[in-house]
Amino acid sequence: MSGKSFDNPTKPELAILKLLWRDDDLSARAIHNAIADDFGWSYSTVRTVLERMSEKGLISKRATQGVNYYTAEVTKVSVLGRMIADFSSRVLELDTAPAAAFFSDSKLLSEDELDELEAMLRKAEDR
Repeated sequence: MSGKSFDNPTKPELAILKLLWRDDDLSARAIHNAIADDFGWSYSTVRTVLERMSEKGLISKRATQGVNYYTAEVTKVSVLGRMIADFSSRVLELDTAPAAAFFSDSKLLSEDELDELEAMLRKAEDR
């Protein structure tokens, strides 16, 4: 997955990324079915958001037998690390990001991902 620079994802983009982190390689229809109720979106709106996410480099798209499948191109840790550092600095006005141990009860992160997040937050703090 890419180490490209990207803006923090919007709430809907993050919801889509979470789906793709859990079940890589999903069709637009599967993504729509999973998030339509949360956002009240039509299928065409989901497709538009997926195209924009692809243009931003957040996801990639491949066509198989006329069906588009999407894969996350950014890792959980890279996205969450940036969001945590941004929130800590911009909103809380902290000079340092919180320790990754703060997120140890997260259902989204594995132990290895927590370790990776801790290293990323410390590295960002050292800059």
